[in-house]
Amino acid sequence: MTANDIIGDARVARVRELKTALAAAKAQLAQVEAERDALLAHTHLAAIVLRDFEQLAPDGQFRIIDGWNAILRGRNVSKLTSEDISRLKAEYLAGLGIAQLVKSSNGRHSPAPASSVADERDLPAAGSHLPVANWLVFDGSEENSYRSGSYRVTYTGGTGPHRADRLILDYVHAAKLLGFDTSRIAVETADKPLARKVAALGAVLAVGCQHGASQPEHPKTSERITPNRLAGRTIQDG
Repeated sequence: MTANDIIGDARVARVRELKTALAAAKAQLAQVEAERDALLAHTHLAAIVLRDFEQLAPDGQFRIIDGWNAILRGRNVSKLTSEDISRLKAEYLAGLGIAQLVKSSNGRHSPAPASSVADERDLPAAGSHLPVANWLVFDGSEENSYRSGSYRVTYTGGTGPHRADRLILDYVHAAKLLGFDTSRIAVETADKPLARKVAALGAVLAVGCQHGASQPEHPKTSERITPNRLAGRTIQDG
């Protein structure tokens, strides 16, 4: 092998290394752009809930509930039909006294009954006298947010997994950046990665409890819950 051959082989190897590095950089850029887009999409939803948090009493606790995680806790999702899951959700919301979304003739969702729900455009006096102290977050194909009594219900919109998780995490992160006391935020989830991340931001974890207040719990003692991944299923938002 001549010196020119060695130099040529070295150049080819270097080009391959550069191509690999370029592909990795493109993948990282795509991930950052996806995270940026997700954060921008969540900004206005999180802003509404930050307002709810501000309106609580100074020592009031704000509870965030990972919706599908709470409803499907301990269940074998693979054995449930879409109708089963929608029924379980309806029963869960009814148990909390939360009005559900109904689909109108124009295809849009709206809360019902209207007398028990304050729309985002209403002033506080037009809705319930109770402050919003509980936030229930769902993955949902259509973005929506409404309140019912002391609860706010939000559907993330979009597609793909972990949308509710990301919205919850972005919210707690935003609250910390804005100087709020994140120890007043209690997150109810058994999703261990999400639990670790919100705990690192100062939020406490809450034991799942359909009625009454939740009690703080350390992430290492959280009960194990079957993951609420609903890939391949169509679940109605309402």
